[in-house]
Amino acid sequence: MRAAVLDDGLRIMSWPEPEAGPGEALIAPMKVGICGSDVHFVLDGTAQPRFRPIVLGHEAMGVVVAVAAGTDGPPPGSRVSLIPLVSCYNCDQCRRGRTVLCRSSECLGAERNGAWAELISVPVRNLVPVPEGVSDELAAVATDSVATAYHAVARRGGVGPGSRVAVWGTGGLGLSAVGIAKTLGATAVIAVDPRPQAREWALATGADQAVPPGDALEAISDLGGVDTALEFVGRPDTLELAVRSLDAGGVAVAVGIGSGNVQARKLMTFVVRERAVVGSYGNEPEEVREVLDLLSSGRLVLPHVVGDVIPLANVNAGLARVAAGDTGGSRILLDIQNEAEAE
Repeated sequence: MRAAVLDDGLRIMSWPEPEAGPGEALIAPMKVGICGSDVHFVLDGTAQPRFRPIVLGHEAMGVVVAVAAGTDGPPPGSRVSLIPLVSCYNCDQCRRGRTVLCRSSECLGAERNGAWAELISVPVRNLVPVPEGVSDELAAVATDSVATAYHAVARRGGVGPGSRVAVWGTGGLGLSAVGIAKTLGATAVIAVDPRPQAREWALATGADQAVPPGDALEAISDLGGVDTALEFVGRPDTLELAVRSLDAGGVAVAVGIGSGNVQARKLMTFVVRERAVVGSYGNEPEEVREVLDLLSSGRLVLPHVVGDVIPLANVNAGLARVAAGDTGGSRILLDIQNEAEAE
């Protein structure tokens, strides 16, 4: 089968077909996103050498080809979204319902062969049926770009009816966060991004205001601060601004991953005003299901989260576009079963 394999570089090559082991299903990926972490793996060399060669791709939906004998799972032909993190369900974190913090997890496309291939084997518990009315493209990005934002907004940020929210950085995850915050009942959502197009898309996704960083604190101060500030950029200076934007009792949620060191503000800022900074990583399986239900019902509308769809053969060109920021903030998706030649 064809697969995009990372070793000393990323190449489309022939790769052994996987088999569905006990408790697993064989899936034909249809649409798979190109994530910023994929760019880091390929262009920045952050993929661990001990896992190479490896098939990349973790943000995926596909069609069930077969289920292992003696295993209950969706019947062949079913459309399914793939939960990216393969957790053990036995460790203390998993037993607490925090599978994203599993002690021995493997992420598709990072520690375990991923979905940039014509076939992939995954545990059936990592499959979520795709409801009618949800496109293949949205079913793919729901597993990461949308569900990761949902985890940050709903679970870590506690956004609900009446919340005042600031979203710092409206790329793929940030745009999802804007729409999710409004869907959960936030009365004021301010999107912060230096790019005019990103701000326009944030407004189209439901933001009440969309401002460049230089105007953000003034706009937020007019609200008396925000209850939840979500940082999707991954920069210490942006996280500092997110903390400064909080009202008393507010929480800043750090989602973006960067290499800089964060320095805490004075303790009085956090203790007396009961502010908090929390991290947010990935998502839980039930959150993928909740996101798909919201998309299916029409309660969550994300008009600009999905961008171009390109054949697997053009994956390196897609990676270069993501690295250069040439996506407008939306996700580029790979059409895995498209056999078009590379451009």
